[in-house]
Amino acid sequence: MTDAKTDINSITEKNRIVRNIAGLIFSNHSFLLLGHKEPDADSIASMVAFALLLSKFHKEVTIFLTDPVIEQLNYLLAICRYNSIKVIQDHNIDVIKDGSILVILDTPKPDMIMANPSVANMLADPSMRKIELDHHIGSDSSYIGDPGYRLVFHASSTCEIVGYLSLKLAINREANSGDEEFFSRNMALSILTGIVADSQMGKYLKTKKQRWYYNIFSTIFDKLLLEKTVDGRKNMKSMENIFEVIQKLSNKEEECYTTMKEYLQKTPSIHSIILGTDESEKLFCSYEDEIIVNVSKSLADELSEASGKFGLVAYYDPASLSEFIQFRLRRNARYTKLDLRTVIAYLGITNGGGHPGAVGFRVKKSDVKDITIYGRELISRIQDLLAEAER
Repeated sequence: MTDAKTDINSITEKNRIVRNIAGLIFSNHSFLLLGHKEPDADSIASMVAFALLLSKFHKEVTIFLTDPVIEQLNYLLAICRYNSIKVIQDHNIDVIKDGSILVILDTPKPDMIMANPSVANMLADPSMRKIELDHHIGSDSSYIGDPGYRLVFHASSTCEIVGYLSLKLAINREANSGDEEFFSRNMALSILTGIVADSQMGKYLKTKKQRWYYNIFSTIFDKLLLEKTVDGRKNMKSMENIFEVIQKLSNKEEECYTTMKEYLQKTPSIHSIILGTDESEKLFCSYEDEIIVNVSKSLADELSEASGKFGLVAYYDPASLSEFIQFRLRRNARYTKLDLRTVIAYLGITNGGGHPGAVGFRVKKSDVKDITIYGRELISRIQDLLAEAER
């Protein structure tokens, strides 16, 4: 399927899709949950939240999560262990789930799904029903789920969409058997994790509608979290606590952060860190992959705030990992004149995507003769686009 994802503007259509998804939940027993490669907080949290939702109906749930998880999000894996939710973390395992419903969460397009050959075979099997929940909209996206089962619309995060679906099911008395509370503390914690992480506590929301929905859902689940957290325990009990944990860098990440910061370059509108092959190789010799990914995202955020407009971080993947140079581009939360998805389209980038304020993209190493010259030209073209937007 190649159709770009578009917003669902009709409440009637949203309700129809929710009914379809609810029907599959009620009538099937086994579910396999998938997210995107190099999973971020929203990707992991939306899988965990959806798994907890399914557990309310006593379903068999498996999360396929083989790419590394950053240290700060280990509490989400602990939630899975505590709730007896199976998490497959071995990429070489042959995942056989005959009769399962596939649920794809927070994944912009098919080639970004975290999968191994057996999962890829299930995705390619037209007889397997596929549910999709996602908030990535635009030309750099394409549908993965089956028509009628795509709950895809503008939201702060995919976790907000999971929250929306959960509230709809909670209202349905047939869905809630009444033998236990529908919303647990862990479900509220998981949903809030994705909401606050992807929106940076609401900073990256562009429209009044997005901010309105963010306020509603964050308030509901923040209240649930507070109500269900036992006083005196060292548990996260608010959105602010969650945000602090996600933002906190480990000791190794602090070292990696300091090392990368040495390569900072500044222009009036873009602050950048672009590492060449040698610098990237040294980095990967010293730090694990997930640390470098996490630090790159944090640095891109910081650079965008410092520049007032954009922050850019780039590095070479090691040959054992991929044939690409990775780029992270972030927009200052207060600068809204350019949608970053428009920027990468303008640059002719097809391997990438993200949100209006945060995108990632990849360029083949073989297409770049000199990363310094390439980076300079990239920044120059972005500045040209900035100048045009401000005329």
